[in-house]
Amino acid sequence: MRQQWIIICLLAYVHLSHQKSSPNLPTYVAAVIEYHSEFHIDSESTLGANTDAYVKLIETASAQKVDILVFPEDGLTSYTTIGRHELYNWTTIIPAASDNFIPCTNTTINVSKTLREISCAARENEIYVVINIAEQLPCVHQPGCRKDNMFYYNSNVVFDRKGKIIARYRKTNLFMEHNFDTTKEPEVVIFDTDFGVKFGTFTCFDILFYNPALQLTRHQHITDIVFPTAWFSEVPFLTAVQTQAGWSFAEDVNFLVSGYNRPFSGSTGSGIYLGRKGVGKAIMSRINETEMLIFEVPKIKRTNESESYQNHMKDNNQQTKSYKEESTFYELRNKQENTITKTNNTNIFFGHDFIDHFETFLFQQQNISQKSLCQNSFCCEFTVSTVLTDPNIKYRLVVFSGTRKYGVTDASVSTCGIIQCLNETIASCVSIPRDSKTVFSEMEVTARFEDYKNILIMPSTLSSDLLPLTKWAYDEHTHDNHVHVTISLNNNINNVVTFGLYARTFHEGKNGAACAFNTISGFVLSLAVLLLSRLI
Repeated sequence: MRQQWIIICLLAYVHLSHQKSSPNLPTYVAAVIEYHSEFHIDSESTLGANTDAYVKLIETASAQKVDILVFPEDGLTSYTTIGRHELYNWTTIIPAASDNFIPCTNTTINVSKTLREISCAARENEIYVVINIAEQLPCVHQPGCRKDNMFYYNSNVVFDRKGKIIARYRKTNLFMEHNFDTTKEPEVVIFDTDFGVKFGTFTCFDILFYNPALQLTRHQHITDIVFPTAWFSEVPFLTAVQTQAGWSFAEDVNFLVSGYNRPFSGSTGSGIYLGRKGVGKAIMSRINETEMLIFEVPKIKRTNESESYQNHMKDNNQQTKSYKEESTFYELRNKQENTITKTNNTNIFFGHDFIDHFETFLFQQQNISQKSLCQNSFCCEFTVSTVLTDPNIKYRLVVFSGTRKYGVTDASVSTCGIIQCLNETIASCVSIPRDSKTVFSEMEVTARFEDYKNILIMPSTLSSDLLPLTKWAYDEHTHDNHVHVTISLNNNINNVVTFGLYARTFHEGKNGAACAFNTISGFVLSLAVLLLSRLI
């Protein structure tokens, strides 16, 4: 009898020691994967190889006492082009969270081998796992149903520690993904965890739209987001980590981002972001690699819903808020290897904005320059000072307010900043970022944004290492229905690529507006990336 009790106690101890965090702890342990996907022509080999890799990574994360592990968009299938007529073998049925389905042990629904094996890995390692996978859903005589009688979705799936599916999200804002379908209404997906944190989830391109991203933060008051992505970086305002850090800061939420890794096709960038507390870990890689980023994330505790940053702004006019980014950037890394080229960053493919549609002013790199620049009644105030200039690098002050296209999607944008150029031509301002010996002693950008209830305002900073700048200040002053925002940096710094504000404006919670112009990040970039993905 005594031996039996010893065995029971040992088993209980093993189980408890495997348990990671609890609701009472002030933190939880998160991991995100910068993942280089394998592609083997056929669906079975590709899904099999990536599933095996996922299982090993789940085991590694569990050994590090990780509570929740996030994998990227397209990681299982790769983003190599697949015709819609081929999708059936690459996709799986995904039961709804309400089905309480555990693919590892249940056989009543015929899910794919991949879904079953990842469920088993989550169950055996007692860890929450977030994946992105292509979903199939038969349809007949339903609105939007195509001739093949199938809906295909770009979907996120969340497994709990028992391997049960507790969330399924179907991507709302597709970027040149013509083979996939979208739901009639955007899904707003939330899931609970046993360590006391409620999460929301969305995917990649969704980050630049109101639905569902801002529905989660501003209406559901979610403080933590899991975000699979296969981002295509665009200079000067929308490189991966730059955008991820900016969005996390804007909404003041913990943001767990897992990025697809294929730098030569334009995709890299993962991180764990802590809202207005800074960056936990982030990586931009110049090589094909898989890397796990692990960080102990402070839980965000708000005593009531009005403490949400955006709601606080809405409810309190004539408020001034100041934030300083000091030593809260914990770890930022730029992985590089000179096996391809010794020229900075040329082994990452970049899209770019059309700066020739902006209002611009060439900064002559004098001791001090104060300038006001406007476009379509949107104005920005600049103060710039330098103590040393680099004759090989120039800078422009830029402002844009209007509509642009992301792929084939129209969007309203207001942005302004100080950006790097290789020479005095506007065309050179969308070149690959370079090291710069120009030392700024002061940079300040101020803008007024109307109707801030329907706007996403992100700080947008970038160094030549493709990571955000540090030690800058951010001030907001709200009055009636507008907000004055100032981003400033008052210490000597070089290697600046971008310093400014990037805002998406929405109309009554909608996503976009009318078409004005296209960018290379749209149709041309997509074709280039698809061709590259065939070759690499």
